[in-house]
Amino acid sequence: MKTLLKISWRNVWRNRARSAVIILATGFGLWGGIFATGLMTGIIRQQFESTIRNQVSHIQIHNPEFIKERETGFKVTRTDDIASLLNKSDKVKAYSKRTITTGMMAGASMTSGVEIYGIDAIQENLTIDFESNVIDGNYFGPETRNPLMIGEALADKMKISTGNRVVMTFQDLNGDITSALFRVSGIYRTSNTANDQRYVYVHQDDLAKILGSTGIINEIAILLYELDDVTGFHTDLQTMFPEYEIRTWAQISPDLSIINEYSGMMLMILIIIILLAVAFGLVNTMLMTIFERTQELGVLMSIGMKKIRVFSMILLETTFLVITGSAFGVIIGSLTVTLTRNTGIDLTPLGGEAFSEFGFDPVIYPTLDQMFYFNLTVLILCTAILASIYPAWKALRLNPAEAIRKE
Repeated sequence: MKTLLKISWRNVWRNRARSAVIILATGFGLWGGIFATGLMTGIIRQQFESTIRNQVSHIQIHNPEFIKERETGFKVTRTDDIASLLNKSDKVKAYSKRTITTGMMAGASMTSGVEIYGIDAIQENLTIDFESNVIDGNYFGPETRNPLMIGEALADKMKISTGNRVVMTFQDLNGDITSALFRVSGIYRTSNTANDQRYVYVHQDDLAKILGSTGIINEIAILLYELDDVTGFHTDLQTMFPEYEIRTWAQISPDLSIINEYSGMMLMILIIIILLAVAFGLVNTMLMTIFERTQELGVLMSIGMKKIRVFSMILLETTFLVITGSAFGVIIGSLTVTLTRNTGIDLTPLGGEAFSEFGFDPVIYPTLDQMFYFNLTVLILCTAILASIYPAWKALRLNPAEAIRKE
């Protein structure tokens, strides 16, 4: 067997140019597949983390009627019981109680419809790390009366900057139209431009005074330490508070759940397609090699080399080509992903602003886990075996006497 391995390896390099082309084509094809997979994985993971961090958290609690009507009067009343449970749980990282209403915001030049979130600044920052998104001004500056946080996209649209005053108009709990003056304390930016154009944030106490009642909670957003705890903790909450609509991130954002669940499968299909293309090219090359070596193979069989050894030799030659090219591709692919994982790839010059319109960050951080490389290794071995069977079988069918006579 050792001799056969040496012969097969030497045969690979008998035609150095052709073998080098096959190895490079396999390597660069696989490199492209790995890098593309790393980019897609990075986009999907960033989208997931951004949505959890900036929008839905892991679990949300609402009055069922608030989900249907989106009216501030439909509130969560057992907030003390819920808060007591959340404070005692070692699974809960943070939570935020929010007051939500819709209204109109008027600036110096135009008016826009907005959704107003009344929040506790400290709780909200622990839950969604709000302060890290502030790009101008400060996070609810203490020196500002009735401070307001506004998204960059909305600020640009309305030509508003920090320090400007805006008038917020909405209905109070009695159904009467009321207005109040707020001052822009800070401008924030997330990866979701659509949300930045719609959501504004104010102090919960300030909003409660204008609404005419304190203790109005329309939403409780809960952030857990571990994603794996979401299902079990959600079940416990729903059992203890059956009167409320308690939803997980997957129920709030089903499209994100589908992408997160099937992304691995879709990306692996991409790699399989690349490997199939490599396999077909390799089969074609090996068939050509066998045609060129017909006389040589006939001589080997005529002097006593068994057909199974000829079969094994062709199989090993093909396998060596696949594994060598694939090893080259995996090495440069993993190095590329590793080098760009921390620095990221900024797509803004290539029209990356469009990513923000769909909730994606234009700076992508490619990433791949170890299981991907394990699955890829298995696929490469399967490709090597499958690509070598047909050429080896063709060599096996050669008739020694006829093969020797061929020129």
